[in-house]
Amino acid sequence: MRGRLRERLLAAFVLVSVVPLILLASGTTVLVSRTFERLETTRLLSALSNAEAEVRRIRERSAARVAAAVSEHLGSDELEANPASTIARWNGFDAFEIVDAGGRVVSSSHWQVAFGLPDKDGLFPGDPALRVEKVAEGYGAAERLALMPGQAATFRGAPVTVRGGVFLDSDFLAALGGLTGVDLGLRDALRRRWIVADGSPLGSWPAPPLAGGPDRGDAELGGDLYRWVATPLHPSLWLVAAAPRTALDQVTRRLWTVSLATAAAVLLAALAAAVFLSGRIARPVAALAGGARKIAEGDQPGSVRVSSDDEIGDLARAFNTMSAELRTSRERLLQAERVAAWREMARRLAHELKNPIFPIQVSIETLRRAHDKRTAEPTSPEEAERFSILVRESTDTVLEELRALRTIIDEFSQFARMPRPSLAPTDLNALVQRVLGLYHRPGSPVQVVLDAQVGLPAVDGDRDLLSRAVSNLVANAFDAMPEGGTLRIRTSGGPDGVALEVADTGPGLTEEQRTRLFTPYFTTKKGGTGLGLAIVQGIVSDHGGRIEVRSSEAGTTFVILMPASRGQA
Repeated sequence: MRGRLRERLLAAFVLVSVVPLILLASGTTVLVSRTFERLETTRLLSALSNAEAEVRRIRERSAARVAAAVSEHLGSDELEANPASTIARWNGFDAFEIVDAGGRVVSSSHWQVAFGLPDKDGLFPGDPALRVEKVAEGYGAAERLALMPGQAATFRGAPVTVRGGVFLDSDFLAALGGLTGVDLGLRDALRRRWIVADGSPLGSWPAPPLAGGPDRGDAELGGDLYRWVATPLHPSLWLVAAAPRTALDQVTRRLWTVSLATAAAVLLAALAAAVFLSGRIARPVAALAGGARKIAEGDQPGSVRVSSDDEIGDLARAFNTMSAELRTSRERLLQAERVAAWREMARRLAHELKNPIFPIQVSIETLRRAHDKRTAEPTSPEEAERFSILVRESTDTVLEELRALRTIIDEFSQFARMPRPSLAPTDLNALVQRVLGLYHRPGSPVQVVLDAQVGLPAVDGDRDLLSRAVSNLVANAFDAMPEGGTLRIRTSGGPDGVALEVADTGPGLTEEQRTRLFTPYFTTKKGGTGLGLAIVQGIVSDHGGRIEVRSSEAGTTFVILMPASRGQA
């Protein structure tokens, strides 16, 4: 996790408090949903089992009543013109018919005009009791599913088949479904039709996937989702029970609503607790981080307030102890650095001054011996001439070494008395052109190429100090190319500020020379003091910039990077 400590603590509090609640709500919802689904499936299976048992009971009762009717009523003298209707009324049959051995209807209670016509009822192969009977309805006829067990008998001296039973129609299914609270239906797969109660959504199911043994699943009926189970009464006749998932969906939605409301409340409470606790944890840590940052930036080590007795308080006390020790160590180190710097300065100064002093001493001693000899003995014109030449040579040597001595003293003085820059918006292109004007030498073997970016942003700088730094780099470039070459100066602007490149085509630097180049008193030039580039680095650093060096066999490039003027940022 990225971000500040307080943000991470807030995120941790929220994750620890809300995520488990959401997971618990999800698990509870899934568990309740599955429990409801099991209960609903159990209820449907129970309704289906009851309906199947009722069909078996009807079959058995109808078969018993048909047997009783054959033995008690078929030969009665009280039968009317339509004996099937009379027997059906006496035994409570919905449908009753007598069919002769030739398959013609002798008498029918439910389709009386069928007398003498062939019996063409719809059949379900393998189960003669399940029949689709033609039933008189108004001025016409309709087909209705009936469960009519049959029995062979003799009627009026002729062999017949007697069938009787009840209709498995919408009224039958509505009565059974009303007891269990589910929708019941019969699917006639041979005729691809439903037998359902009035208004049942099963009638809108065009092609239910019924095959093989008992089955179950979900289906969209009439725009709503239903759970269903089915079992075959016959391979081509299925008893189906269905119930809407509305109750389950309502419970699931209510659970989610309660869970989300609880999660929102817990989230608010967690946020309030997190803001309070994270503040108590993060503020002392932020104070410690601020103190450490100030020390890293070079500020004087300070102390932070100890606000607790826990681990954060121990850390604050340890920081204060470390800060105090660091403050003492810094003072000691600073003092040691001052002593070491002055010792090194004295050593370097003594070394640099000793070199010109020795020739001066030798020249003066030679002059003195020559003068003493001339004073003690008479001199000839030739000796006088030789003495005059010696005086001129010795005085030239003294003057030359004095000039070298003055140069050394001036550079040490500049290094020791480097003034603080007086910042003002400065045009770097104009400054470079002014410096190059000082080094314009007609006939010089060095070719100067200036590549200045037009519209370069100004920099906040001290014009004199920056000119001294650029002049030093240009002079070094000329010294690196005594036999001639190309000095290329390029200015450019970018997102990090302004860049100035000074490149020569001299012999380049070794890796060791490049790494020690800005070290005071280190020089690659004969007779150099090793302070020039140290002065350049100090000037650039005082302006908030940095200097880099790249070198190869093709030459050396110095790059000064400085921030753009704040007035143009």
